[in-house]
Amino acid sequence: MTAQPEVGVSDFVLMDNLTTDKFIENLHLRFQHNKIYTYIGEVLVSVNPYKTLDIYGPQHMAEYRGREMFEVQPHVYAVADACQRVLRQQGRDTCVLISGESGAGKTEASKFIMKYIAANTTQVQREYIDRVKNVLIQSNSILETFGNAKTNRNDNSSRFGKYMDIHFDYKGDPVGGHISNYLLEKSRVVALQPGERNFHSFYQLLSTNNAYTKKYALSSSAVYKILGNERATAQDSKLYSVTNSAFSALGFPANVVDDIWSIVAGVILLGELTFSEGDGEGEGEGELSVGGPLAACAGALGVAGAALRAALAGRVLAAGGDLVSKRHSRSDAHYTRLALAKAAYDRLFTWVVSQINKAIEVPRDTYKNTLIGVLDIYGFEIFDTNSFEQFCINYCNEKLQQLFIELVLKQEQEEYAREGIQWTPVQYFNNRVICELVDAPHAGIIAIMDEAALNPTKISDQQLLEAMDKRLNGHKHYTSRQLAPTDKKLKHGVDFRITHYAGDVTYSITGFMDKNKDSLWQDLKRLLRSSTNKSLADMWPEGADNIQKTSKRPPSAATLFRNSMSSLVSGLQSKEPFYVRCVKPNPHQAPNMWDPTLVGHQVAYLGLVENVRVRRAGFASRQRYDRFLKRYKMLSQYTWPNYRGRGARDAVLVLARDLQLDGLHYGHTKLFVRSAKTLHSLEAARSELIPSIVILLQKLWRGTLARMRYRKMKAALTIYNAWKRYRARRYIAELRAEVARGEGVVRTWPRWPARFGAAAALLQAAYRRWRAYLVLRPVPRAQWPQLKMKIHAASVLRGRRPQWGADRHWAGDYLADPAYNAKCALYKSTMVTLQKTQQIGKPVFSCRVHKFNRHNKLAERCLLVTESFICKLDANTFKPLKKPIPIAEIGGVRVMSSDAQLVVVSVPAANNDLVLGLRPPLPHHDLCGELLAALTYRHRALKGVDLLVEVESGATTRCTLGGKRRALQLPSTPLPHLPHLPHRARLHAREQRHHIPSGLRACVTYADILF
Repeated sequence: MTAQPEVGVSDFVLMDNLTTDKFIENLHLRFQHNKIYTYIGEVLVSVNPYKTLDIYGPQHMAEYRGREMFEVQPHVYAVADACQRVLRQQGRDTCVLISGESGAGKTEASKFIMKYIAANTTQVQREYIDRVKNVLIQSNSILETFGNAKTNRNDNSSRFGKYMDIHFDYKGDPVGGHISNYLLEKSRVVALQPGERNFHSFYQLLSTNNAYTKKYALSSSAVYKILGNERATAQDSKLYSVTNSAFSALGFPANVVDDIWSIVAGVILLGELTFSEGDGEGEGEGELSVGGPLAACAGALGVAGAALRAALAGRVLAAGGDLVSKRHSRSDAHYTRLALAKAAYDRLFTWVVSQINKAIEVPRDTYKNTLIGVLDIYGFEIFDTNSFEQFCINYCNEKLQQLFIELVLKQEQEEYAREGIQWTPVQYFNNRVICELVDAPHAGIIAIMDEAALNPTKISDQQLLEAMDKRLNGHKHYTSRQLAPTDKKLKHGVDFRITHYAGDVTYSITGFMDKNKDSLWQDLKRLLRSSTNKSLADMWPEGADNIQKTSKRPPSAATLFRNSMSSLVSGLQSKEPFYVRCVKPNPHQAPNMWDPTLVGHQVAYLGLVENVRVRRAGFASRQRYDRFLKRYKMLSQYTWPNYRGRGARDAVLVLARDLQLDGLHYGHTKLFVRSAKTLHSLEAARSELIPSIVILLQKLWRGTLARMRYRKMKAALTIYNAWKRYRARRYIAELRAEVARGEGVVRTWPRWPARFGAAAALLQAAYRRWRAYLVLRPVPRAQWPQLKMKIHAASVLRGRRPQWGADRHWAGDYLADPAYNAKCALYKSTMVTLQKTQQIGKPVFSCRVHKFNRHNKLAERCLLVTESFICKLDANTFKPLKKPIPIAEIGGVRVMSSDAQLVVVSVPAANNDLVLGLRPPLPHHDLCGELLAALTYRHRALKGVDLLVEVESGATTRCTLGGKRRALQLPSTPLPHLPHLPHRARLHAREQRHHIPSGLRACVTYADILF
């Protein structure tokens, strides 16, 4: 094997002064040099590089075949070879336990182990294992579809544990395999954390317009309760095709695939069912009514609608040989529906795994001798809010950690006894007390939850927490706010804390009772057993049992979880374990990125530092005498190049005496090194001896070059910084002179130096804010919104119209003023109705007006300008007379330069202008400026451009009425009172002239502009 330069420490057992920071630092150093594997004795720590590395080819496999783990660089192939060597040489079952956070590379590690095993067999058997491996890869698409989901930490997080057995015959060649699934997070089906998605299968089904969505009236654009706020994407559509292709590759019949997707559709529709209790009129009082897509849901599940309704609305119990019917309350029905959805999906996933196993099962009449198991399961989860799911997952990891400690220490004890070594028993933290805190019969947390679930009265989450506090008071690994009143981090009646081996985890009791309670009564099991969906019916064999046998309460979710863990641990205890601890370097799945906080979190909950300490508590290293001598004989003149004595044991004694090594123990066949410092010093001396001269020369010359470059760069940087400071000071001096010259007003900004643009922009912004402060300081802040409106009016009317209301208070919504409008109460109620029904927005301006139409008629109306529309209202009822005009459609506004309150609003889309005369609250008030301000401000807010405003001089203005160009002319003398005005018009060859009384003062608005 080609020697490779050592980076950091390849085995954490060899580290001196072990701390968590030094552990992470060494891991980071190796990661930077693409050394993603590091040992803890025989435990492999793997960091996901998120990129392809050229370390998995056939030539690399050959380097690890038949080699001891300490002889070669850390690699997953070394673990696979050691695992297979124990299986062949000792005939013992082995297992590889792969743990780590989602996205840490657990699945990839299992694939590489399979690849190595496939390459380490005969040609015939390699073809078979390749076929098994390909089936597993194809099955991975299916398992990801139905068992993976997007979480806040990973877009494709496995929400289940996978254990795979590879069976071997007496020659050590593989003959088949089996997959077991554990711990599916079925509560995700009905409850999601904010920002997370449900299982991929739901979104894949809804991503295309397929036969199932058409049959059951599903839509990708619809909102479904169990899917949260997430929607199907184009990627889901692609994965839907991949999943169906995988079904075909594994030999799933078309009718079975139809059954599977129909069940998925049924689970989605179950989430849409609603329940209501009768009020005694149309239905019997207290009877439960089921609403929602009941027929479609029943069709998807292959059951009758009436039967599904009856199963959700009540249940049948067996009591003393008699059958008793019990109605469900609305709450009971809700929990039953959720339990049915969770159980149906959980059974579907388990059944799919069983179908995959049929494709890789060991053929009949084939002898199975030994096996290698590969466990791929998630690690500790510590979130901001930890609920029932994190409680179960962390309990699972406690059980696996307990198994790890017991198996490792047991192996060390046996080896010490076999080698005749006198040793002191290793002191370590036994997390059995934490496991018993959770699963102890009659006293553990699970037992307390089961007792609460069996209580005939409804027990709340807070009552459950009180029972736990009472029963677990005094336990050193359990606390809550009631037991520790001074702990302000725990919420009263909500939080409790468990001190796990990886650290403290605070759990929220909210939802524990609901998630632990299983309301899937036997009526539902019998219902699903009778389904016309054959696959669904096969999933529920217990539904065929007699009702007298099956009407008891099913086990709780926590009990089922504990039982599955006990089965898993008992299976692993009988095997020789090897461990792969996977670490995720960053949450973005980006190469060459390192997040020390995230890595530190994983190091804590995986217990990696603790693993090192347990490994070093006995002996840091143990090696056969011949291998130890071959590695370190160059350190002594008595053993280099060859020892002339009797054997390897005597040579090691001479080498140790010459080097004055302490802490060595001599076994029958192995040398045991107590201190990691001793072994580290040997490795350091060996590394320094071989390349010392070359390294020294390289160091000196490279250092000289680096210092020369550094001095040049530092000199250039000093000069550049001095010049920048000088130019900045000169620019500030010029700016001060300009401010003094203009008495606080900068009329011309000095030209700023190159690369000073950002700082100059900041100075200009600060100056503008200062000037604005000086101008606005006399104005009360409450008047700023009105001031902004008057500024908009002044920008178009100042100097063009003598009076526009600048010197008075602007009320805006005058119709809501009782002094102006006697029917203001009716107006306000009408506005509330319009805002609800037509969503016209908040009123910005309103007043009474006289409207002129194309027939030369004058009518009294009310004008309303809201945030988005202009409305013409009836003068008495205030109801809209026509469809509101969007402000965004206004083409322009025309007013007179005199004091006439005439406004013409141009509406190009309607080909008909809005000609209005405004009626002010008082004769001397002018409303034109206020109306123009509202229109220009909202028009710019909606369209981002200024509204065209024309101020007509003289007595004539233009307009378009009825699609014809016309002219409006103001009379030279005032006319009588408005109600008696003659409504006549003179028609000319090219235009019509409408005569408007000069005494009329009104504001015309065209469109409600959003402010």
